[in-house]
This record gives sequence, C-alpha cells and structure tokens, in this order.
Amino acid sequence: MFTDEPLPHSAMGMAEVPARFGARFRPALLRHFLFLRRQGRPAAPYLAVWPEGVVLPDLTEGVTEPADDLAGVVLAEVMRHTCFVCNAWFEVIRAEVAIPVLGGNLAQHRIVSGCPACGSDSGASRIYGLALSPLP
Repeated sequence: MFTDEPLPHSAMGMAEVPARFGARFRPALLRHFLFLRRQGRPAAPYLAVWPEGVVLPDLTEGVTEPADDLAGVVLAEVMRHTCFVCNAWFEVIRAEVAIPVLGGNLAQHRIVSGCPACGSDSGASRIYGLALSPLP
C-alpha cells in the first residue's frame, strides 16, 4: 500500500481516490504468484479499504506494523456505473470478492446500495459498492 511515495504507473489511476473518498481507501498493488510474474504479468492496481471506524495503520516507510493491521481490509476496484433507472452516472468503489485471502472481510463493511439520484434500489439501478460519488 502506498502513502507518500510515488505510485507505480499501473496504480496512477488510484492516486486521487483517498482525497475524494477518504483515508481508509488507499492505493495498493496485488502482486501475482511468482510463476505469473515470470510470464511478464504486472502487479494489479486495487484499493485497500479498511472498515469504517477502524484506526488506520501507519504505513510510512520504515515502520514495522503487526500483521493484524490488515484486519477487515478488502481489495476494491474503481468503476463507473450508470443507474439503469434514471441514467445518473457514479464512480463506484466495488469490492473484489474473488480474492479468497481478503474476501471474507466484506462482512465488516457497509455496502452502499441503490441510486441516490432517483432513490431506486440496487436491483433496479444496479448501483452498489463500498462507496460511490456522482459524476458530472
């Protein structure tokens, strides 16, 4: 996870997310298994998302943190979605539940569902995630 050091090129799209959504959303890179890296696959950019109300760990360089600092963390991606009912556009932070290491932590997070623009539920709008922000 990155705090103040420069982000790798593959994670540049995540650089502004903490400023827009809050400090509990931090850029992270998921490094693939060794055999995948040998085939030239780069690390995948994600967001590390801590549950609300958790004291965030100090991730500055040189600080040794205990392993439980990742308690409750899920990995997420930033996506753009439109409401199927009113066509309002949103930037949505959607959890990556297919990663078994952190997928079980989703129960510790509040899921935002439904369209705040028209009030339709997530079944109709297809809007849901860990956080969302309207797009112009």
